[in-house]
Amino acid sequence: MLKTILVAVDGSDHAFKAVDLGASIASAMGSELRILYVLKSQSLPKGLLEYADAEHIIGGNKDILEKMASDIVTNAKARAEKSGATNITTEVIKGPVARSIVKCGKDCGVDMIVIGTRGMGNIEATLRGGVSHRVELLSSVPVLSVR
Repeated sequence: MLKTILVAVDGSDHAFKAVDLGASIASAMGSELRILYVLKSQSLPKGLLEYADAEHIIGGNKDILEKMASDIVTNAKARAEKSGATNITTEVIKGPVARSIVKCGKDCGVDMIVIGTRGMGNIEATLRGGVSHRVELLSSVPVLSVR
């Protein structure tokens, strides 16, 4: 029985597919669904700066990243509700992405982590194996990777 499912999101198409699948499983099993975004301190890439400008987000990198993260988990929650999940919590935390996802899962006692296989990462992440791969290696609970 899966009592609690954690879905890690980053705003990518694969992450939203993970939300859909995680929400469907949560709905079918009556599980709690936790949606998590991990903020990593970084400079904004050009695409996110354009997003911030289009959305009229004023402030420095930190403000823009926090607003973006909030929007992503809000959109993910709405998407999860459309897929039938009802017991949904959202959270934005800061830290190293893969380790923070696994730590949150452990601290919250989740039974499974759902994560997209391709996120918004850079070429370095691709060469090093990416966040989803590192979560699979670090996690003590099953990890469902979604394409």
